Amino acid sequence: MVHFPRSGAFRMQQTGGAEVICGPGQIYIDPNETAGVSRFLVDRTDVFYISLPRPLVTGLRGINDHLRTRLDLTPQWRLLQRYGEALFEELPELTPDQLAQSSAHLHDLALSAFSARDPGPLPGTMAARLRMIKDDIAGLLHHPDLSPGLVAARHGISTRYLRMMFAEEKSSFRAHVLEERLRRAHGALSACESAGQAISDIAGAAGFSDLSWFNHCYRRRFNQTPRETRAEAGLAARYRHTA
Repeated sequence: MVHFPRSGAFRMQQTGGAEVICGPGQIYIDPNETAGVSRFLVDRTDVFYISLPRPLVTGLRGINDHLRTRLDLTPQWRLLQRYGEALFEELPELTPDQLAQSSAHLHDLALSAFSARDPGPLPGTMAARLRMIKDDIAGLLHHPDLSPGLVAARHGISTRYLRMMFAEEKSSFRAHVLEERLRRAHGALSACESAGQAISDIAGAAGFSDLSWFNHCYRRRFNQTPRETRAEAGLAARYRHTA
């Protein structure tokens, strides 16, 4: 649970953590299952609370450094607070689907806030989810209209979160899909069993609807044309057969 003091101040101490005083411009992150004592220090102390599911943050690098301590209210935490407050005010007007989507946005902002303090390798939970998403993409490459929105919807996340996961790997959804399509086409052009298949059909099976765009991307990636790859593979096959 994240404590956002809006006015006044409170004193907090939980088992395993130091006693801290927290006021506006700061936050306190409570692991929730740890016993502790809290006391408001002025007559009127206004605190906004956001509770996050444990699986969302489990595996985040340095997560334990955030717990049972006081942190400064960074722009990322401020965005989370403001979105949470706005969401709370609009709850009666939201449909279940809209509420689920808004919750996903809230989780995205929380991940951004946690990660901003301790940038590093892609967190374990995000990496595992991204691997599953990449496996799913591999089975969808033949769809020319494959989009971030389609993939995000299949995995119950927002497109923003999807893009953020690829960004953590210094990549993007578009770059990943293009690379995988080119690799698939290259593999087919190099395979003996595809020797009689038209290059346009191979490009289409890999998700390219524009043959000229495919040829351009292919040459830039492999420094040869699709026909040259096919000819090279044919020569190698004949050499193996006669050797």
